Amino acid sequence: MSVFKTYSLESLSEFSNRSEKLAIFERDPVKGADEFFQKIMINEFKIKGQVFRKNSYNHIKNLIESVVPKKVTSKPFYSIWLKDMSNMCKYFCDFLKIESVGFSLGTKRVCKRYHVDNVPMRLLVTYAGKGTEWLPDKFVDRNAYENGLPNESILKNPSRSKFINTWDVAIFRGGSDGLLHRSPDAALNGTSIMMRLDHEYFWNEVMKHDFR
Repeated sequence: MSVFKTYSLESLSEFSNRSEKLAIFERDPVKGADEFFQKIMINEFKIKGQVFRKNSYNHIKNLIESVVPKKVTSKPFYSIWLKDMSNMCKYFCDFLKIESVGFSLGTKRVCKRYHVDNVPMRLLVTYAGKGTEWLPDKFVDRNAYENGLPNESILKNPSRSKFINTWDVAIFRGGSDGLLHRSPDAALNGTSIMMRLDHEYFWNEVMKHDFR
């Protein structure tokens, strides 16, 4: 089985000792989210930075205040969103047993081809728009992927692909045998808001030089 689904962050932590390539903590979207994010997505943006567990709320607030309109920051939902992102950063720090994470947030996604992440694990939350498209192992042609063939060869039957739901917390396993996934067409051709968290090592070695 490719996915481990749970309904609590506590249970999600079991993923590190399991064999699945994807873990999903299923959550319902928060009331008022759609209206709030529509106002933010009017202008495209991408931000990145290092967020420390100890003061994650303020770190995130400082990172995004330059791209979020002031009329939006006065809305009650703004602090709800900041707190959620802060909690995710704290959680992933605890999950990986580290003091900080590489944080990225943006409205555009560009990963058209199915691929694996070159990191041990990565956490994603799509707050608005279409969530990441991923492939169950049993429907994937790994040889096609490894030989650089197009998506149509990697997945013969497009109806077999799956999507992460809005607000769900997803942790992907990466590496050569990691989960194959990509940005969905709706996100490639439109806007969304997705948060990505990575190990602090990835931030220090790669992410501060490149945003993808």
